[in-house]
Order: sequence, then C-alpha cells, then structure tokens
Amino acid sequence: MRILSSLLMIVPLITGCESSSSESWDFGDNDPNLVACVGDSITHGYNSEGAPYPSRIASLSGKTVLNFGSPGTTTAYGVSIIGSAVARKPGYVCILFGSNDAIHGRSIDDAKENLRQVIAVCKANNCKPIIGTPPKMIGSHSIFDPAAERMAEAIRQLAKEEGVRLVDLYKASGDGETYLVADGLHLTDAGNDLVAKQFNRRL
Repeated sequence: MRILSSLLMIVPLITGCESSSSESWDFGDNDPNLVACVGDSITHGYNSEGAPYPSRIASLSGKTVLNFGSPGTTTAYGVSIIGSAVARKPGYVCILFGSNDAIHGRSIDDAKENLRQVIAVCKANNCKPIIGTPPKMIGSHSIFDPAAERMAEAIRQLAKEEGVRLVDLYKASGDGETYLVADGLHLTDAGNDLVAKQFNRRL
C-alpha cells in the first residue's frame, strides 16, 4: 500500500513534466534572446506616458527587444511589416494590433485573417508568436469600444485556432481608468507596465 501510494504521488509530477515539455519550440537559427514587437501607436509609444512597453519588456526579461510599432496602423500593416521583423531572426514576436481596425470600422473577419497571416509568417520562420488583444477604450474613444471588444473576442478565437499564446489586454485593462491616458486610447505609465508584464510572462 505504501508503494502504491508513493506511485500515485509521482504520477501528477510526471504529467506536469510532460505538459511542460509540450511548450518547447524549435527556434531554428533565431535568437531566443531577441524579441520583435509589431503593432500600432500603443507599441510605438506615441502619446503614451513614460517608456513604451517594448523597452520595458527588455528590462523585465533581459532580452533585446526591437520596436516595429507604427502610429495609426491597422492589422494590414502587420501583414506588410512582419517580413522585416522576422528577417531580424527574433526568437519571439509580440503582436498587438486591432485598435485602429476598430476605430476605422474595418471588418473584424478581415482583421482576424490579417493576423492569421502574421502568425503564419512567424511560424514559417521559427519565430514564436505571442498575440495580444487591444485594450479597452474609454473617454472620447469609448464610442469605438464595442468594436474593440468584438476584435478582442476574434483574437481570442484566433489564438485558440492557431495554438499560440494570448495576452488578453482587453480583460486585463479592466475599466481602463488606471491604464489609459486622457484620450482613452493610449497607455499611461501604469498601462505600459501592465502590457510589458503581460507579454513578458508569456516569453
């Protein structure tokens, strides 16, 4: 009975090791200590407080982080820039688009497929993609928040379909008051910290 009891205690430990090994990733000749962040003004740091979140990921992780953020861009820009990002041979690519698609009334289905293309390029180049949902929108941008919420749900579905790690910033940003500046779209200092920590946990 004692032997059986000991064996039963070992089983969960073995199972845990197996699930952990399933997280392995073939980086090929990419650098696991290099991260590329692709996105819009939230990634770039435009109109935000303090250092943009990619530089904070670098501080948290000790990795080198490249910022490919460009203000005002949509998921279509992600499709156009991802080739340049993966050409730098990053081990990880943090993807954060969707806010401008929501603001400009872009099709959520089209945005989802654009992001699927971005993920496909990452996978084809042995870069591990981590995709984020857009944060909540408040204040003068609150009119666009229903579209941002639908975009977030589409990205959650996409992450499941593609088997990639998700950073759910829409949920993490709560009511947005702490994490968004007066325009209700861009990040406060606390908001940049939040996004950096959320992505860093998934590296």
